[in-house]
Amino acid sequence: MTNPTTKTLWLALIVVAALMTASCASKKAATGKGADTALSNTAYMQRLLDNAPDFEHFSAKMRLRATYGGESLSVGGSIRMVKDERIQLSLVAIGIVEAARMEINPKGILVLDRIGRRYIDVKYSDLNFFKQTKVDFYTLQALFRNELFLPGVKHVARGEMDRFALTRTDSTATLTATTDGNRLVCSFLTRLAGAVLQQAGLQMEAKSGKRYGMEWSYNDFTPIGQSNFPLSMEVAMEGTAKPVKATFTFSRFSTTTECEPLTIPSRYKRVEAADILKHILTL
Repeated sequence: MTNPTTKTLWLALIVVAALMTASCASKKAATGKGADTALSNTAYMQRLLDNAPDFEHFSAKMRLRATYGGESLSVGGSIRMVKDERIQLSLVAIGIVEAARMEINPKGILVLDRIGRRYIDVKYSDLNFFKQTKVDFYTLQALFRNELFLPGVKHVARGEMDRFALTRTDSTATLTATTDGNRLVCSFLTRLAGAVLQQAGLQMEAKSGKRYGMEWSYNDFTPIGQSNFPLSMEVAMEGTAKPVKATFTFSRFSTTTECEPLTIPSRYKRVEAADILKHILTL
């Protein structure tokens, strides 16, 4: 019988797999820098870019709650991020023993199952979704860092602003960009007061005609450095074999902790990612 920690590991993998095949839209809470309702569209988008996190390193204790179909699990752990290098998620069993660690880096995704002494090492080039959409590490990094993104673009800058369409209500602004012949839609819902991102998402139509989607919401913002950062992130996906939802809650954060690259122990057995991903969806 699979123990709860191992099941949670596979739920985490499902969440990451859904990121590879779904869409994302982002919201950010008010930063308290004042109302931005009178700014021009260009000035407003620049304010959004200026509000992005200014730290290079981030680490925190983490609580992951995930559901996949009828299963619901919760486990502790930690997160470590080094900008443009890696994101590591660690899952802990019985409060003290690391059961699994996942690293997302520019080359791909590596997962170590500490209990089963197994690992998964998948490159983005091996996954159809990445080939079709140019979604890569920098897209996933932007989701975890609460930033604007465009597939195939390392960092959204002023030069990419004309790729976004912006629509406003009295209190919100929505940015939308399409790529891959309009088959992939990136949308960002923001609050005008403070010009901050509150939810991120992707909508994709596969070549088969099936639609996939993901919504990544941000809550519980707190000042870190010169910007505000969400200590709670909620992810919901559609188009997968079963409904997928996850909540990441962070505490006891630091912006100085180092994060070394994840290495594969010699005695670990490789497990093919396709054996897992084929049960989630096929593009």
